[in-house]
Amino acid sequence: MKVSGIFRIMKLAVSEGKNVMISNPYIVGLTEGEGCFLVCLRKDNRIELRYFISQAIGNKALLHKVQQFFGVGSVYQKKSAKLGRLPAYVFEVAKRDDIYNVIIPFFSKNKLIGYKAKSFSAFRTIAKLVKGRQDIRKLTNKELLYVRKIREGMNKHYGSLSAGKPLA
Repeated sequence: MKVSGIFRIMKLAVSEGKNVMISNPYIVGLTEGEGCFLVCLRKDNRIELRYFISQAIGNKALLHKVQQFFGVGSVYQKKSAKLGRLPAYVFEVAKRDDIYNVIIPFFSKNKLIGYKAKSFSAFRTIAKLVKGRQDIRKLTNKELLYVRKIREGMNKHYGSLSAGKPLA
């Protein structure tokens, strides 16, 4: 009974926001709290650049609005690895052209002001370095070490004991 009540409230909140316009500052704030800039160095030697925002199932409509705002990316249901977790949805941009032509210019113009700004700065630096080279083998050893060092501190909760070596 409680669960159905919670979902009714979520649906009501989402339906009330249908005519709300999403602004640049809203996207920046949402990214500060829920977004991630990710650089993956895969075992098959590919270099992936990804930007995503994760939200609980009740905010799926919000993620579709974010997708419409940017005009790129996709929204999909995240696989829950842990039992007992609510289903989640993800808005993700992984296409290289969209990263270079939409995401990086947007966040270069609309500045992040929290700790996420450090991750974006590293993301943008790596993206510039690897542009046109989607394969680790096309980087020099020095470039690859530089990329690994920069990405080591990305997406950490800066100041927490478990942050490892966050960007300073």
